Amino acid sequence: MKRKLAMMLSLVGLAASGTAFAADDALLNKLVEKGTLSREDAQSIQAAQPQTPEPPAGLKGLSIGALAYIDYSFGEKNGNGTHSNQFALTRGYINIKKEITPWLRARITPDITQTSTGDWELRMKYLYADFLTPDLGGVLTDNDARVGLGHTPWIDFEETINVYRMQGTMFQERNGIQSSADIGAGFLGNFGGTLTKDQQAEVGYSTPYNGRYGTYHIGVYNGGGYHAAEANQNKSVEARISIRPLPDFAPGLQVSYNGIWGKGNSTANNGQGNNWITNAGMLSYQMKYLVLAGQYVTSIGEQSGKDQNSGKGYSFFGDLRLPFYDKVSAFARYDHWNPGTQSASPGTQLKQNTVIGGLGYRIYGNNMIIADYERVHYDVAGKSDDKKGQVVLQVSF
Repeated sequence: MKRKLAMMLSLVGLAASGTAFAADDALLNKLVEKGTLSREDAQSIQAAQPQTPEPPAGLKGLSIGALAYIDYSFGEKNGNGTHSNQFALTRGYINIKKEITPWLRARITPDITQTSTGDWELRMKYLYADFLTPDLGGVLTDNDARVGLGHTPWIDFEETINVYRMQGTMFQERNGIQSSADIGAGFLGNFGGTLTKDQQAEVGYSTPYNGRYGTYHIGVYNGGGYHAAEANQNKSVEARISIRPLPDFAPGLQVSYNGIWGKGNSTANNGQGNNWITNAGMLSYQMKYLVLAGQYVTSIGEQSGKDQNSGKGYSFFGDLRLPFYDKVSAFARYDHWNPGTQSASPGTQLKQNTVIGGLGYRIYGNNMIIADYERVHYDVAGKSDDKKGQVVLQVSF
């Protein structure tokens, strides 16, 4: 009778091998210890259990996901009262990531874009390899040498602070200073290891930018961005350094610097391109229920290389989650940008002041819906304000 009982109970065990059984086979171990079942019989039972099939080699370390923005907006645009009322797909990533070896990874991310004729096409947003390199003296840790079409140092980092990218582009990208991806090579990583899980929970997020004392990213790129061919042979050097001065007392506090040194993507100046030199600083503070950030930017020229005027501006952002129901949040942003371009009206410039405010609802994980209002005021005679109401669904898996 004991023999039959042991045989029946052992059917729930998982396969294992060796002189001792795995934790999942505690029942078999116990029966062997009590002498109810011999070790040889227990091993025979284990060997008879169905084995979990090994995935094909090509699927090991592979993950596939997606990110999409489904947008409905209406209002007036182009500074002349042109009416707008449309549904749009403003992002359609297919994220394919592969761990090839413990020190080599790769990512391919095509994105959708709509042509002038209305056709939908895929374009490449990211295609790069990551070489994970050893720590350097305990100071530069979790280091990653990235080559290919990858993130530039600033925009992706800022999007972990302002998580409402589905509403529109970040401050510098919106004003043509830089884009979020380019072809080149970069080196990125952490300062002094990573924040603990408790510290990350206090900050309210878990991202690649979780260095205990901050993070860094420096690279050399073509300079044209992911959506433009390189117009000259010059390369741009781009860098970001973010310091987390009080990780134990205020892990969400960061001071960040972003710099770009190169030529704009044009054939001006006998094919060399106009100067493109950017300096930006940001002070940010993140908690589980509150995010505040402010940045100041100066730039000689811009990424397109159309001119080398001296522009400057600033942006403030805030996000508040309801402590008693953190699925709901309210966010606001204010941008001021002076591109240094003289308008047709003497003594005035094409200054822009942008106000954005909205509400968000987190459906599950990174799936959320927002409703917001945006107004852009042009400080020049003859241009009317742009006004936009917007509802966006972000789908992420």
